[in-house]
Amino acid sequence: MLFALLLFCCTDHASTGDSAGVDSGAVVQAAPLRPAEPAAWAAPGKTDSTAFPWGAQSGDPTQDSVILSVRTDLAQLTGLVMADDGAGGWVEVARPTLVRDKDSIVARATLEGLAADTVYSWAAYADDPDSGGARSHSARFRTATDSTSFRQITVAATSCLGGNEPLSNMSYAADRAPDLTLLMGDTVYADGAETVDEYRAFWTGAFAVQGLRDTTGGSGLTPAWDDHEIENNYVVADLAKGQYDAALKAYREGLPQRVGPTGGVWRQMSWGALLDVFVLDVRSERDEAAGLYIGQDQEAWLIDGLASSTATFKLIVSSVPVSDYSDFLGQALVTDRWQGWPEQRSRILSAIEDSDVQGVLWLGGDVHFATVSTVAVPGSGDPGEGMFEVVAGAAGRSNNVAADLYEHDDSHYKLLFSDFNTVLLTFDPGRLQVMVEYFGDDGEILGQITLAL
Repeated sequence: MLFALLLFCCTDHASTGDSAGVDSGAVVQAAPLRPAEPAAWAAPGKTDSTAFPWGAQSGDPTQDSVILSVRTDLAQLTGLVMADDGAGGWVEVARPTLVRDKDSIVARATLEGLAADTVYSWAAYADDPDSGGARSHSARFRTATDSTSFRQITVAATSCLGGNEPLSNMSYAADRAPDLTLLMGDTVYADGAETVDEYRAFWTGAFAVQGLRDTTGGSGLTPAWDDHEIENNYVVADLAKGQYDAALKAYREGLPQRVGPTGGVWRQMSWGALLDVFVLDVRSERDEAAGLYIGQDQEAWLIDGLASSTATFKLIVSSVPVSDYSDFLGQALVTDRWQGWPEQRSRILSAIEDSDVQGVLWLGGDVHFATVSTVAVPGSGDPGEGMFEVVAGAAGRSNNVAADLYEHDDSHYKLLFSDFNTVLLTFDPGRLQVMVEYFGDDGEILGQITLAL
């Protein structure tokens, strides 16, 4: 599997590098940009942040459906869903009734029968929308592309919130109206909680922050989780009775998502011919005795799914990095990332290479620095030399300044810095490239690089 570094430019974190592995005589046609974004929908009624304290979220969009979610204590509740009419206006497409599950404070509706690759906006209302009553913040999402789509696609991602309010880097990325937003884990730092109500309190605080509200209202979400949604560096067997289920319930209330094939959070989301997103759970299935970072079912699902995918790009969402950081971090906290589980890591990377899966990009978080790197150290002969990983965040928790002090090898670390950030990935199926742009708290681009996959 070959890769090429096509363009490298950034602000203070590195200097311009040379192109590598590019046939300058080849003529490559860029895929079209996505359709122009419609003007914002002016939702009728008045926003009531007391009745609707979390705003509104749109989870795991597919080509024809999405999960709508809103938190409220109101007994009477409906929704209004609008679609771009193609002529600069909006047309009503549904008035779904949002229903609470048992013992939930969140109301949900799964909206089906939608058009692929279409922008929708919606809001939840305390009564009939025509009466101009109280409503939630409005939310925008775009349905997934289908097998006929051929255009560039944008994905935003970050991790590790928990500070740096108002999380401006997230707001600036949301302003770009990405097709999809990935929350990579540690969206809340709920250490010390054990009951559902205790976990809910952390989510209440998180959604009070403008950056997260802008993000969840600005595009469809596909979330992953890490450890702090439950407890720092937890082991499932060591948790209090009922704690795991309580944390999972609060997590799914906060971030609407589809249930994975075995009932867990790992799952695949398809954007047609353009992109398959494989969301991993690298926390709750760890088995030190068996040497498993993820369970056997999850491993087989990932390997088989990558090999059978017909999408141009395959994005593997792992809340903790897969790259070899031994030259940078050594053995520090090594069991808290893929590097500390070498047999399974090597098995998965080798399977990808042996099957000659093209268009693979790993996406990680957790380590509180941003980096674009090769998965293996160049020249090592280890599996993963021909793959890239992009690490996103921290958006707000803390900066790992070791990234700024380390004098890194540009052949391995293409970008490496600790500033608070959210990343925007623009996948171009025409050129088989992805542009990586990191947004900082002032809206400026902290680093930018284009990779050929």
